[in-house]
Amino acid sequence: MNFNHSLELTQSQKLTMTTGLKQSLTILNMNKLEVEEEIKRESEENPLLEVERIGEINWEEYIKDIEKTIKLDRNEINYNPDNDINLENMIKYSSSIYEHLHLQINLYKLSDKEMEVCEYIIDSLDEDGYLRSDENEIVDILKIDKELFESCLLNIQQLEPSGVGARNLSECLIIQMQNLGVYNEILEEIVSKDLNLIASNKYKEISKKYNMSLQKCVNLINIIKMLDPKPGRSCCIEKSIYVQPDVIVEKIDNEFVVYSSTNDTCKIKINNFYREILKNSQSDDDAKEFIKEKLNSATGLIKNIENRKTTILRIAEQIVKSQEQFFRKGIKYIRPMRMKDIAEKLDFHESTISRGVNGKYMLTPFGMFEFRYFFTSALETKDDICASSTSIKKIIKEKIEKENKKKPLSDDQIAKLLKEDGVNVARRTIAKYREELGILSSSKRKQY
Repeated sequence: MNFNHSLELTQSQKLTMTTGLKQSLTILNMNKLEVEEEIKRESEENPLLEVERIGEINWEEYIKDIEKTIKLDRNEINYNPDNDINLENMIKYSSSIYEHLHLQINLYKLSDKEMEVCEYIIDSLDEDGYLRSDENEIVDILKIDKELFESCLLNIQQLEPSGVGARNLSECLIIQMQNLGVYNEILEEIVSKDLNLIASNKYKEISKKYNMSLQKCVNLINIIKMLDPKPGRSCCIEKSIYVQPDVIVEKIDNEFVVYSSTNDTCKIKINNFYREILKNSQSDDDAKEFIKEKLNSATGLIKNIENRKTTILRIAEQIVKSQEQFFRKGIKYIRPMRMKDIAEKLDFHESTISRGVNGKYMLTPFGMFEFRYFFTSALETKDDICASSTSIKKIIKEKIEKENKKKPLSDDQIAKLLKEDGVNVARRTIAKYREELGILSSSKRKQY
């Protein structure tokens, strides 16, 4: 064997993921709310970072203004010191199905044991208002007999919203019918045994089975369809997240102008106090080192947030250029577009575009749209012009909205209508788009 020792010089390229680059990519991928949370988190850890809240209400000044204009007479009979305004008591309140039911059951005259069982049953309900837990298990845990359990469950089933405490869908609907005074034996039979036929709109089969006219069958089923299959949801107050646009598109002198939204809730800057410490030659070296580290972190965050805004704005401008017909004429004129197309035009990597559109919103003359909405696949038309999947879905939805409800369009018929308009779409593609739009099949859309 030949062992030779020698030095060789080779060139190679590799990407090193620095902390700054990683933070830059992470911030670009964030939506507005996440960026604000990141700023809040960083400001709590970094004393050099100053966060100025925009649009915050100065409650102390607000209360002082109220006191100047409204004089309370403390000698009045109706005066109650507990009614004094207390900032700590000013909270946003939202109730749940459980609080709603507990409040109602406390109005019943029940023994301590009955109240204990009722409250346990309420806490065992799911968010839809159903009792999915095993009854025997509840009986064993509470050490009660089945008769007491049934009695307490019946009390729960009398509460509002009607239908809570049911053990299945059929029982839920029957409780509602009883409470509404529309209950009859035929309705109970249909609800108990033939909900699957109702879901499939098989009215003729139901009318034949119960030996009734088709019109009477339709009337009964319409009663059932008026009932709420998830009564617990009607009491839930869900928190709404209000989307704020990252960019705004306006039409000025027949030109579309894109600019960054300025409705940020906070602005960040470097605290000048620590800058003076760095300038002071007599300051402690360890303190200076700490300040330098935090200064680099703070300036890095500010730079990355500004880079995020610039990147998002550039992507938005390119989207508007590529989708000009959409902004002039509407949703049906949206063009097929890929992230790769935008990446090539901006000389960005495709992953940068993906991060730049994730969770970002654009306020347009037609409303608010997520950036991703503008990226759609293409379908060929007879004139070799590409149509986007989004525009095809819009056309399908419009045709279904205008159809004869007693003779709804099948997927095959919709495909033929689109072909007449010059768009060749397979029946299975129509079915796929229809399902994505949440539209039922023709047999289930049929009205009698």
